[in-house]
Amino acid sequence: MKSQIISIINTFLQNPTAPYREGIVRQAILQFCTDRGIQTTVDKMGNILAVYGAKYPNTPLTFVAHQDHPGFIIEKDSVRNKTTALFYGGVEKSYFHKGTPIRAFTSTGSLPGWITQVQFDDKKKRKRVWLALNGPAQKGDLAMWDLPTCQIQDDLLHSRACDDLIGCAAILCLFDQLHRRKIRRKVIGLFTVAEEAGLHGAKYVCKHKSLPQDSVIISIETSSALPTAPIGKGVVIRVGDRSRIFNPSVTQWMVTIAANLQKQDKTFLYQRQLMDAGTCEASIFTQFGYTTGALCIPLGNYHNRDAQKGIITSEIVSVNDYLNMIKLFLALVIKGGDTIQLNLTKIPTYKKRIGELGELFLE
Repeated sequence: MKSQIISIINTFLQNPTAPYREGIVRQAILQFCTDRGIQTTVDKMGNILAVYGAKYPNTPLTFVAHQDHPGFIIEKDSVRNKTTALFYGGVEKSYFHKGTPIRAFTSTGSLPGWITQVQFDDKKKRKRVWLALNGPAQKGDLAMWDLPTCQIQDDLLHSRACDDLIGCAAILCLFDQLHRRKIRRKVIGLFTVAEEAGLHGAKYVCKHKSLPQDSVIISIETSSALPTAPIGKGVVIRVGDRSRIFNPSVTQWMVTIAANLQKQDKTFLYQRQLMDAGTCEASIFTQFGYTTGALCIPLGNYHNRDAQKGIITSEIVSVNDYLNMIKLFLALVIKGGDTIQLNLTKIPTYKKRIGELGELFLE
């Protein structure tokens, strides 16, 4: 299973992306699903709804990840290989050093460039960047930081865009394993857009009621590593984010499945933690009344920021954390699919006992 999963990650991380410019990633997801007979639909904003096992008994599980990563949209056709771009994503102005390398992706291929100037307008929530390129670019082209797509050293994976292409790839790995094992379950994957620009894809899905209201949402992310949730200690069952606590019943259900999995597989590692470095899509689904939980793996250099050096660099995740996340996905679908509804609706029952001094105990 490991070699299959690593192959999917390595291939998928080659795809460039930015908020509102997820087209290449979207085509990769659609082709992956088509190759495995998985039904897909794309809404007007570009969100993908993929249904594995549409004819099989329904589990209410919907795994959600976003297709974008902080990046640039070229604002106008270049003149003498110079242009401006709008940047979307949570990266402070101090990281936009003059000369920082970027890579633009055009209709004729990719080309390197660098930052020459930057202007942030907080009132308009606009980040404008001046770029010099080694060739022509057109209005609407996307650009990213010029960093490695995927490098694995020991247990650490370095990439320009772990957040959240890793989450998308994880759902595809789940689909692939279900397909290979001929698992007869219905599972939904939702791949959203424009998360880094303000969670807009998730808002669109909720506003248009694209998912059944009885869906159980599992938001998949990479989330900034914490002292209490370090890289390499396993997949994180995410209690909440900066904005909200997620459904406690879903959290406990995942903890129970994870604990049972750990008894059977001594290599499986998991953590349970509040990951409050940012706000994720689970908060949007919670606001709209969906029963929601979340999983993530700890991330180094969140949004490509090396906080100690103050420079742009690759994001980092643990390969074993990622493998543990796929193991938990499979356990949730295969072993937990029949129990989640019961778990969500079960009302505790107690026996009454009266103590010798008249105390009332409910046990």
